[in-house]
Amino acid sequence: MQSEQQIYLDDITRIKNLDKLSMHSYLCSIAKDTLKSYDKAKKDLRIPNDHISNIIGAGMGGSGMPLLALQYLLKDEIKFPYLVSQDYILPNYADSNTVLIAISDSGETEEVISQYRQAKDKNVQTIAIGKGSRLIEMAKTDNISYFVYSSPVPARAAFGFMFGSTLAFLENVGAICHDKKESLLESIEIVKKLNESIGINTPTQDNIAKKIALLLIDMIPILYVEPPFGSIGSRFAKMFNENTGRFAFYNQFPEIRHNEIMSWLPTNDLNSKLTPILLRDNKKYSQMDNEIDEIKKLFDVNSNVIEIRTDGKSKIGRFYYLLHLTDMIAYYVAILIGKDPSITPVLQELKNKLRSSFILSY
Repeated sequence: MQSEQQIYLDDITRIKNLDKLSMHSYLCSIAKDTLKSYDKAKKDLRIPNDHISNIIGAGMGGSGMPLLALQYLLKDEIKFPYLVSQDYILPNYADSNTVLIAISDSGETEEVISQYRQAKDKNVQTIAIGKGSRLIEMAKTDNISYFVYSSPVPARAAFGFMFGSTLAFLENVGAICHDKKESLLESIEIVKKLNESIGINTPTQDNIAKKIALLLIDMIPILYVEPPFGSIGSRFAKMFNENTGRFAFYNQFPEIRHNEIMSWLPTNDLNSKLTPILLRDNKKYSQMDNEIDEIKKLFDVNSNVIEIRTDGKSKIGRFYYLLHLTDMIAYYVAILIGKDPSITPVLQELKNKLRSSFILSY
């Protein structure tokens, strides 16, 4: 017999009425958006100077997610030091041989605008990525390279446009050697296949994303992620925060065995509201696999441990598998509690207040 909550997840009319901006459809198109922006940026997004000593990415919230993802995914192949800077201050070492990738979906992000202005004062080579507005207008005025895309949904659902254009730029400047187009094509097929089993039209009894969402309805999820997919933990927590208005947290293997695993001992009464979710790679690294297996044994026996493994051949393909699955889990929890996953009125109000004071300070 279906529970009332399960009926909610299988009521397509209810889902569409709640999801007023059709967030679901945009989440499903992220891999396609990635390839589309990648192809365009390969032609358009360049800098005149090929002398590069380091790269800095400036982006907050949903606009920072692609920068963090690439930092993790390209760690073993990127040729230059690469830092994601998520505050108002450009690192002091930035100079004319530094490249700043300034990303703001809205074009109005104060922290990104601040670093952009500091970069201009220090003759840092800069590119801008966003939907338009102030950041892109500044780029046009300053005659620097920029990439513009169009998307009606929040930045977190426009991930593909920012990820694809940034990846193409890194290839264009020689920061990575190998062309990633085949990996992006694989990602599209992976997401397409996955969505057949976790999309809104697939009933809960056959839908792993809906099943996991039901387990999280009254719980606080904590993701533990295997490298090189650490950014998935950060993205899921932020998606969960914004979609549902609830807490979610994350950490990484092997870091948790040095500290956080102590918190999962059976003597900790606070764990009754926590659900650990382990994100593991299907590409076998024996040392990491054995380590995670041992760590798993230490979780409180009363904890409902959820384990998810990647699917796909390429690193980027496996990344997109986890991205889409965790995105849909956060989406379904929002649907379960009767919340439109695209609306964040408190965040918008706060941003508007801070934006006014930021403009007045310049």
